[in-house]
Amino acid sequence: MKKRIFDYTAEDVRSASREQIVNSIRNSEGRTIMVENVVSITPPIDLVSGPEIAAAFGADMITLNCLDVMDPKVKVLSEVADEFMTIEQVKALTGRLVGCNLEPIPADVSHVDVGRTVTKETVERAVELGLDYVMLTGNPGNCVTQETIMEAIGLVRNVSKEIIIVAGKMHAGGVGNDYNLNIVPGFAEAGADIMMFPAPYTTPGVCADQAKEMISAVHKSGMLGMLAIGTSQEGATESYIEKVAMASKAAGADIVHIGDGGYSGIAPPENIMRLGLTLRGRRHQYKRMINRR
Repeated sequence: MKKRIFDYTAEDVRSASREQIVNSIRNSEGRTIMVENVVSITPPIDLVSGPEIAAAFGADMITLNCLDVMDPKVKVLSEVADEFMTIEQVKALTGRLVGCNLEPIPADVSHVDVGRTVTKETVERAVELGLDYVMLTGNPGNCVTQETIMEAIGLVRNVSKEIIIVAGKMHAGGVGNDYNLNIVPGFAEAGADIMMFPAPYTTPGVCADQAKEMISAVHKSGMLGMLAIGTSQEGATESYIEKVAMASKAAGADIVHIGDGGYSGIAPPENIMRLGLTLRGRRHQYKRMINRR
């Protein structure tokens, strides 16, 4: 199968191998979009979940943040108290690649539920749930470092040869910003498929030229590169999103990520839409929004 990721149907997602998916992203030439959603927060639109909003506005990859894989629930805004969707329902209703964040926290961090962290058991559970990828990163204040992430990559790859691994930092996360490119080859050697860095104009010091250096180092190692908007600027103006999208594509990003810092656990839909229009143009953006077969 030689499709680009934004041409994938739900059946393609179900049947594609890790290698096919990675190649489909590579062949999409910078037009792949990841949308992140805090699934424990009630979404902003009634009767639907955050992942459905992400799919409707053009996501290729939907990352479930704050998902406890040992008790997986995706919140729905409904008249029924505590209505949730299962991962199986989310995958069926979106038709997109669905993954979750798992956080490789240091041993002295104890306030994060085990089901949100990286252990052999949580990775096995993610595979059992049918998640297409795991994203190894840290939420704000959880003290995740590039070193703890690299160790986690090896653990995940030992558990599963097929699950896609996205890894890296999109913001300081409680330990300061880390733009060290010397660690990049280690991520690839440990088994990561995609490495992320902050998108231009998100964290201090990351301009378009710096982002290009980051992505060049990632590509040199053989991985795909993702640039992330994870600093609540996903809730900024559409003109800001457009500027970041153009700079990220010019830097060589294979994937552009938009975070969950909008009104209610997801970026404003208009900003997801603007990201897609900028990276893909109307033809591919509208097709991606519509096609969930």
